[in-house]
Amino acid sequence: MKINISNLSEGTHTYQLSTSAEKLGLGSNLIGEVGAHVTLEKSINQFFLNVHASVKGVFVCDRCVRDYEETVSAEFTSVYSWDQDETMDEKDDYYVLSQDQNIIDISDSVKEYVTLAVPLKLLCNTPECEIPLHVEKEEQTIDPRWEKLKVLKQSKGHL
Repeated sequence: MKINISNLSEGTHTYQLSTSAEKLGLGSNLIGEVGAHVTLEKSINQFFLNVHASVKGVFVCDRCVRDYEETVSAEFTSVYSWDQDETMDEKDDYYVLSQDQNIIDISDSVKEYVTLAVPLKLLCNTPECEIPLHVEKEEQTIDPRWEKLKVLKQSKGHL
């Protein structure tokens, strides 16, 4: 997932990038093509990227243990610059480009954000898998051994 930035004019540019989940190393649950819609804004000395990436995932529901498919989506922004900005040193998504660099590779960022977008609790959300809102109480039968204790407890309450 690479963007050629050589001879790119200032302003807004959009890209549709894709690669296989296997090529990105996303693991066995994420399959097929990873698509990324990239909006790149170029200014004099930096590039501001807004990326929306998505991929199909095949998971096992934590509640009903059925296989289901779900699209995993992630959105993030990154800044690439040729100048070192002291205020941006602590930021994860700020990258310094070398003077001869003309390609921006967003593959690692897409892999990281898509992996983080996979829910911790995997639920298929089908009607068969829902937890009932109310549970009907079963008729309670008292163990006959406790019946005498119940009578004693009631008699103490009337003293």
